[in-house]
Amino acid sequence: MNDQAPLVNDPLAAAAQLPPPEGDEEASDGRALARVDPQSAASRLPPPEGDEEASDGRALPRVDPQSAASRLPPPEGDEEASDGRALPHDLQAEWTRFGAWREQRLGRLATLSKWLRQSDFDPALWQESLNGLEQRLRQDLVQLAFVAEFSRGKSELINAIFFSGHGQRILPAGAGRTTMCPMELASDPRLPIGLRLLPIETRLDAATLAQWKTRHDAWSDLPFAADDAAGMSAALAHLSDTLAVSLERAQELGFYLEDAARAGIVRTSEGLVEVPRWRHALLNVDHPLLAQGLTILDTPGLNALGAEPELTLSLIPAAHAVVFLLGADTGVTRSDLELWTQHVGEAGRLRSLVVLNKIDTLWDPLLGPAAVQAQIERQRESVASILQIPVERVFTISAHKALLARIQQDPELLARSGVPALEAALSQVADRERRELIDSGWRATLLDTLMLLERQFQQQIRQADEQRLELAGLEGKNKHVVRNLVMRIGMERKEFDAGLSKVQALHMVNARQLAKVGELLDVQVTLSQLAELRQRIKTAVLKTGVRGVLEATFADVRRRIGEVEAVLEENRAMLTGACTQLNTEFAFSVPNPKALKLEGIRLELDSTQQDYLRYLTPSRWLRLQNTAHAERLVLSALARLRSLLERGVRDAQHWNRASLAQLDVQVRERKRNLGRRMQSLEQVENAEGELGQRIAQLRKQASDMRHQRAQLRQYFEGAMK
Repeated sequence: MNDQAPLVNDPLAAAAQLPPPEGDEEASDGRALARVDPQSAASRLPPPEGDEEASDGRALPRVDPQSAASRLPPPEGDEEASDGRALPHDLQAEWTRFGAWREQRLGRLATLSKWLRQSDFDPALWQESLNGLEQRLRQDLVQLAFVAEFSRGKSELINAIFFSGHGQRILPAGAGRTTMCPMELASDPRLPIGLRLLPIETRLDAATLAQWKTRHDAWSDLPFAADDAAGMSAALAHLSDTLAVSLERAQELGFYLEDAARAGIVRTSEGLVEVPRWRHALLNVDHPLLAQGLTILDTPGLNALGAEPELTLSLIPAAHAVVFLLGADTGVTRSDLELWTQHVGEAGRLRSLVVLNKIDTLWDPLLGPAAVQAQIERQRESVASILQIPVERVFTISAHKALLARIQQDPELLARSGVPALEAALSQVADRERRELIDSGWRATLLDTLMLLERQFQQQIRQADEQRLELAGLEGKNKHVVRNLVMRIGMERKEFDAGLSKVQALHMVNARQLAKVGELLDVQVTLSQLAELRQRIKTAVLKTGVRGVLEATFADVRRRIGEVEAVLEENRAMLTGACTQLNTEFAFSVPNPKALKLEGIRLELDSTQQDYLRYLTPSRWLRLQNTAHAERLVLSALARLRSLLERGVRDAQHWNRASLAQLDVQVRERKRNLGRRMQSLEQVENAEGELGQRIAQLRKQASDMRHQRAQLRQYFEGAMK
């Protein structure tokens, strides 16, 4: 970081440390990348025109930092968490509201599940769907990715937003390179509090980061107490650790030094080069915001991202919002632009908030406040123009001053730092992403489940009414009539048992169709080309053909998904015909199965393919000649495609169970009903006076079920609020 100044609230000192202008850098096509000339003319800001939409349809708020700041309440000091740590007001308020909202939904879901169990509803109709909703609520996380080149103030911004309540810097920040490896921040009560560090030498192995996360013995653990700020800071200082290695060893580890200054590599007097000691870090802390399900990905710059395809192709695309940092003292440099275009990616750029940090370097005491603000606005507009995004998504801040303001409890300096406006935007993005993610299938799942249960109710009420009318018709009749009816029901039972062979045959045909889906989406067969490519890479002198194999594999997966949809549609038509026939023959009320479309998987496949093909640019050819790097690229593609294929199989299995569940429930209910009818008639046949009592029982049973059906709808409506 370039936040070199000590924690002193002195904008004059910050202004005095400004480096003299050194001219604009040049882009690869020769165009100058502006460090933003303060004297350039300011263009008029366009008015907001509504929310933008990400490629997956999710809307992003077009938040104007100035208007967002104006909507904030007057600074009165930050709120405090239950453990006394100060929290940013807006993030605290938004995530606390969401936490209460989530707990309320979990409570309503638990109430609904408990009532369904106590009411003896068939679990096949509701348990799997409700358990899936609960799991989604409990495990869903929102990830914010902080992406920037070295010395842009990224760690200081994380300190200001998340750790200012400790009264000191927690993440290392200062001159030069500080956080040397990617780090994931989370709050998981199942894991010990502390920092886990993965050695850089693991890059020599082709295993992916996801695989290394399961190998606990490979990590160095640095535990600290939850309330030990000094211990946490001391542990995190190791993020700056380096190793001195030969140039050849650095290249084996994935550091390419064709432009040593740009790569940020430090050379020692012995001719060695300094590289990060650690490859990846996992920080688990007891933090109120992180405990609500927020996770942070902190990336350390172009060199690390270039050496870790999994970061660019998996972790950053998975983030719900990307915070892309620039420095007001550097403007948009060539490496910044490469990060933006090649690593943030198209989908990530649509979910990005661009942060122009270190605006305190522009706080010139010789200029009036209006002139300073105009200068900042010109820089903001220039950044928006270069990155081709709306100016409303560019936030001008000073993370250093925000941290200082929070430690010194200076509300005026905090407001001037611009960080509260960024926090307000992050709150809106994260909360909207999360709510839309949960709401997207919440109501639909509950409504489908309610429909199935109401059908079961309707069937049971109809059967109770039919049985009551059947018994009422026996009043005044002799035992011979009752005996004939008992014999008739016995014949019905035999006919029904014989008809069950059709249901069994339907299950067998359905199982074969499902097996066909499994064969089409078989991981080993579908991804065999990639697996063979990985083996070739291990021995090949030149790593060629990667792009061609990836394109062929993606095309094959896309073809297989289309064939799976055709098989499922054929299966659906078969089930529809069979259910129609069984409904007619046995007076069932089994609904026709809904069509299953794998459109979500297809869209994700297209997005994944674009990410990988965009990654395989000619400029990365040299990196691909590193065997471990090329293997990691192929392994990451294998992992993502395997996940999509397995998801397709799970979706098909779930669809299959849901399609047959109602039929199986009605078969079981019919068998029970025939048994109850037989039992009632035998009791009537053998005991005088039993008939009227049984008719009254059936009338009450039907009335109770109608009342329970009304309760069912009330419970589901409560869960859907």
